[in-house]
Amino acid sequence: MRTEDRGRPETEYGTNADGAETSTTRESAGARTLARFARPRADTETALAVVSDPHVSTAKTGTWKAFHRTEARLRAALADADARGVDGVVLTGDLTEDGRPDDVERVADLLGALDAPFVAVPGNHDVPKAFDEHETPPVSAFESRFTPDGLPFRARLGGVDVLGLDSATAPDGELDATHDGEISAGQREWLDGALADAEAPLVVSHHNLPGLDARVGADGYAPHPPVGDATAFADALAGHDALHVSGHVHLPAAMSGDFRGLICPPLSSFPQAYVLAEIGPGGTTLRQVPVADEAGLAEARELARDHSTRSADVCEMVEAQLADLPLVDER
Repeated sequence: MRTEDRGRPETEYGTNADGAETSTTRESAGARTLARFARPRADTETALAVVSDPHVSTAKTGTWKAFHRTEARLRAALADADARGVDGVVLTGDLTEDGRPDDVERVADLLGALDAPFVAVPGNHDVPKAFDEHETPPVSAFESRFTPDGLPFRARLGGVDVLGLDSATAPDGELDATHDGEISAGQREWLDGALADAEAPLVVSHHNLPGLDARVGADGYAPHPPVGDATAFADALAGHDALHVSGHVHLPAAMSGDFRGLICPPLSSFPQAYVLAEIGPGGTTLRQVPVADEAGLAEARELARDHSTRSADVCEMVEAQLADLPLVDER
C-alpha cells in the first residue's frame, strides 16, 4: 500500500452527457458505504478496487449498459483507483460486452497502464458462446492476459489472499449455449484447500451466490439466478472468514450469515460505480465509488428506465438498495 497517498485529495473522473471527460477534486465525496463486515481481517491495512461488469464495447452504442460510455467508465475507475494508491484491482468479470478481440485488446491496454497490480475472473460475456457471430478468444487467452498462472488462482494483494474462480465455463461445455454459471467440483475442492491457510481471503467469481432475495423480495433473483450448484459453493465458504464478491446481476446487494457476500454495482449501467474494499485489523468496509458525474448518472438511469421492462425493474431495485445503506453492518 502506498501510504503516502492516503489523506490527500482524491480526483473524481467521469464524463459529461456529451462524452467529454471531466475531473473534480474531492475528499471521498460521493463514496457511500455498502457494507461493513467483521471478517475478513488483515494484519495490515489493505485497499482494493473491485470492478464489476465494465462490458467494454468499442463499436456498440446505447442500451441500458451505455456502451458508448464503457471505455471511459473503465478508464475513470482505474484512474481513480490508482489515485487512491490501492494495493490492487480485482475485476469480477464481463470485462467486455461479447468477447470481441478488439474489445479484449482495449481492456488489456487500459489495465496495462495501471500502477497497481490487477487480477480478473471471466464473466459469461468474456468467453466463447455457441451463439457468437464472431470468434471470441478461448478462456485460455483470458487466463494468459488477466490471471496469474491460470484458473483458479491465488494472488497476494497487500494483506489479502485473492482466490479467483471461473464460473463462466464448465469442463463439459454445458455453459457454451447459456449465460448461466457454475463452480465445478474440482474448483470447489481447490477452494477448500486454499481457504485452509488463506489470510483475509477474498473469493471472486462472476456469478453470484444465493441470498439476493433477502434484499429484493420474495419474487426471487433479478435479473439473474445464482450460480449453479449454489448450495455446494456456499457450503465450501461456510465456516471460513472469507468474503465472496461477484457481479453479473447489475444490482448491489450484500448478505451475511453462513457466508459473507457482496454483489457489486456495475460499472457499465446505473449506478456506474466500483467498490473500494478496505480490509484491516478491524474488519472489512466496502464503499461504492461513482465514476460518472450527475449528468452521466442521469443518462444511465434514463437508459435503464427506457430500454426494457427488465432494465427498468433493475434500475428501480438499484435505487431501493441505495436508499437502504449500509446493506449489512456487522461492526
